[in-house]
Amino acid sequence: MKRSEFLQSLGLGATGLILPKSLLSKSMIKIYDNYVRGLHHYDFNKVKSQLNIGDTLTLKRDTENIHDSFAVEVYFQEYKLGYLPAYENISIANMLDAKVELPAKISFLKEEKDPYKRKTLGIEIFAELISPTPHLISELQNKRAEDAEDLYRQHYDF
Repeated sequence: MKRSEFLQSLGLGATGLILPKSLLSKSMIKIYDNYVRGLHHYDFNKVKSQLNIGDTLTLKRDTENIHDSFAVEVYFQEYKLGYLPAYENISIANMLDAKVELPAKISFLKEEKDPYKRKTLGIEIFAELISPTPHLISELQNKRAEDAEDLYRQHYDF
């Protein structure tokens, strides 16, 4: 495996901490898109007329939840709307526990007469992906570690 392929496979791993920002690119990627559960138990009916697709939602860990040790609450402003489904919240919960910023938005909104219908409020969650720029790949391609330029100390703007 070439050095550049190794770095790509790691997503730069720990080396991203010492490389200049100009050699890294950042982009937001969608990591989750599904429906919020339990809307009829919380504040959804109080604020549903204020909600629009694209509105910002906030995720909070509910570590005191006796039914689900990976519970993730969904809020609109200070109003609790519900939870992420228990069968798919583990990764999101672990990222929140690790203090990863996970912006969330409303992806689907439909008025349902039956409050127990599930497909009423959709949520999409994003994470920041950090990846090497083409410049970094070309700088490291086909070079041995001993022969590569010391990019860390070349007065790059950190």
